[in-house]
Amino acid sequence: MNEILNIRETLNRAQDQGIPISEYTLRRAIKSGAVPCRIVGRTYLISWSNVMRWLTCEDGADNAPAAPAGPINSGIRRISL
Repeated sequence: MNEILNIRETLNRAQDQGIPISEYTLRRAIKSGAVPCRIVGRTYLISWSNVMRWLTCEDGADNAPAAPAGPINSGIRRISL
């Protein structure tokens, strides 16, 4: 079954299934092309099967959401006064 959802519906379905994904992460995946979608007016239409394919890396690409590597504040330098 290929269910078509908007962003809010996709996030709600993911939450219902215990998949922790933020709106920011989903929008970033859409913008990068990792999750294909169609735009109708101002609404993003997303296939649930594409979201699951992205989350499970079934397409063979390494486009799944990942935690940032390295220290978070790596660009901050301390200056002693």
